[in-house]
Parts: sequence; structure tokens; C-alpha cells
Amino acid sequence: MSRTQLSIPVGLLVENVLTSGESKEVIIECLQRRDYSRLLPLVKESAMDFDERLQTAADIGDDWEKAIRQGYEFKFLHINGLKRLLDFRFDRKVDRDYVQDELSLKHIQLTAEEIELLQSLIGRQWIVQAEETEAAEEGRTEDESSSHFPVCIQLKFP
Repeated sequence: MSRTQLSIPVGLLVENVLTSGESKEVIIECLQRRDYSRLLPLVKESAMDFDERLQTAADIGDDWEKAIRQGYEFKFLHINGLKRLLDFRFDRKVDRDYVQDELSLKHIQLTAEEIELLQSLIGRQWIVQAEETEAAEEGRTEDESSSHFPVCIQLKFP
């Protein structure tokens, strides 16, 4: 079964509403009713125009509801969209949590689960690679599976 694919505006809408902490069904119900009063005080970016993004989804056929329920991947994602995704999903910000080097993002600390999730969201276009560190060279124990690893995100086809 193929994953639902979303455009940047619709994917970032999904990411923003997920930051509310509300259940998926509550989020879907609010978006279907176009009543955002419950979500707006809770989301990371309350200035986002939900109506405009829902209209974009309708116009181009992005299934945001299925994406919220079952997950999705971006059809395409530029570097600034990637940085917004990192902020929404993982609370990682450029110059605070990682550095940008042209079209690469480096030194992002993520858990193994976060790396897997990120790769599933952006894997059509971007690759998430472990960065070499002294700790990685010494080897890790299985108890460290929840610890953070430094990764670099690069375009697959520069």
C-alpha cells in the first residue's frame, strides 16, 4: 500500500495541527467543520491560514484526513519546508539545534525512532544519514536505543 502524498502547504498544515496535542479524531473533526477555535490556542503556528490550506488540499486532491490517520510523505519539500517540518514535528530549530550548510542540515540530534519517522516523511527527496562521532565509533549498547544520534539531512540528487 502506498503512502498518502501531500504537497508542502497541506503537509505543514497536518504537522501544525498535530502540535496541538489533540487526538487525531478531534483534529479531523475540527478541520472538517472548519471550526479551529479548539486548535488555534494549542498549535505551534496559530497564524497559519487553515482555510486556505484546506482549500489547497481540496483543489489538488491531497487527502489530509487519511494523512492524519495513517501517515504520509511529502511529494516535494524544499529546504525551508524541511526546516519548518523539523520545528513542528521535533522542535528543532536552525542555529539552535542544527546548522544549515547550503542545502544540507547538519548536527541534528534525533532518536532512532525520530530518524525513522523523518525518513518516512521526506525520503522521496532527502536522505537522513548518521554523522560520524567518537561515540558511534566506540559502538553503542542496546540500552542506548532511546538516546539521540547526530544526523545530517541532504538532497538525494543534488
